Amino acid sequence: MVGKKLKVYTCSNVAMDYFIFLSETIKNAGYEVEPLYLVSEGSYRRNGKNLGLKKAYLRFQMYVGYPLYLVYKVLTARRNSCFVVTSNTFYAPYLVKRLAGLKKAKVIHLLYDLYPDAIEVAGMIRNDSSTSKTIGSIMQKIQAKCDATVYLGEYLKQHAEGRWGRAAVSKVIDISTDLALFKQPFKQVLQSKKLILHYGGQLGHLHDAESLIESVKYVLGSDLADKVEFNFYVSGAQAQHLAESLSAYPVKIISAVPSMQWRLDIAEFHVGMVSLSTGGASVCLPSKTYGMMAGGMAILAICPRWSDLATLVQSNNAGWVVNNSTFDTAAALQVGDYHNNLNSRRTTSDIVLDFYTTLKDVLSDEQRLASMRANAFSGMRAHYDLMALSNKWEDLIETL
Repeated sequence: MVGKKLKVYTCSNVAMDYFIFLSETIKNAGYEVEPLYLVSEGSYRRNGKNLGLKKAYLRFQMYVGYPLYLVYKVLTARRNSCFVVTSNTFYAPYLVKRLAGLKKAKVIHLLYDLYPDAIEVAGMIRNDSSTSKTIGSIMQKIQAKCDATVYLGEYLKQHAEGRWGRAAVSKVIDISTDLALFKQPFKQVLQSKKLILHYGGQLGHLHDAESLIESVKYVLGSDLADKVEFNFYVSGAQAQHLAESLSAYPVKIISAVPSMQWRLDIAEFHVGMVSLSTGGASVCLPSKTYGMMAGGMAILAICPRWSDLATLVQSNNAGWVVNNSTFDTAAALQVGDYHNNLNSRRTTSDIVLDFYTTLKDVLSDEQRLASMRANAFSGMRAHYDLMALSNKWEDLIETL
């Protein structure tokens, strides 16, 4: 694998830890890799908390400065190279593809979040609006023109190609995480007498904050209250709503911390909580899930049973899924009105009761919990390690 002459440029507006890992993954396949980004993770977290000029400047960097930087890098890039361009910023893959022909470069679109679907789900625009149609036309061009599209899951691929057209070449590659950054082995026996449940990362419009909040309230008002402890390291559009809603409850809630600190802290936690709304499950897959599994945490997911998130948890026998959709399979969504089916949600009371029942089962079987945690830890190393992902990226790049 060593000595390949092809140069690969990895591109994202923010250098989150999973983007840095992407660059290392492709480099491990023997390619010369140059990461292109404009904002560090630390700067993104600091400025993202502000409401004034700093946040406005962050947005400018992400949606104006970064695309202009890409234009410069494409025009000065090595000929016959390859650009792996993430959907952060959403129109960046199309911009790069329009210019790449000047350098005979290949362009791979790495779809982290799907637009305009993401802002439709967030309630910012309607799916029949002129804004949706405009952004959708860009997405159609990205699908048609880029040399390949990489998806984070099979259902995400199915949904994106069903709405915006098939990609020239399609491949599913997990986002995963850098396993070398996690302590090995994880602590199977922890000091805490209580079961510690942790939610880390984004809590935005694509996540099921309502079910999460009401489930925590219900559990802390039940016979399980003295047996569990909830903590949240969260940022995003619904983080403040979570804090306000749970202010009267004994719950730890802090802002998301740098990745290095987070990896140290989770060594003391048992179960990782993740959530996706029914619409959000057609848009993204929470990357923190891989990190929690890598740290030896079992997963308790509130999400549609047909989602890629549910598949990740269940295929590794690494936790439990509380279904918030009225449907169980992706095939069932296709019968009748797909859009309505996609957004069809179970009642909050039913979701909360399932969460409580599931958690009660977890507490009643310590051996099963230990098994789930071990499965999460070993499953990450068996299926989503650096070499496995490097081989997938090499297979894709070599076919273009």
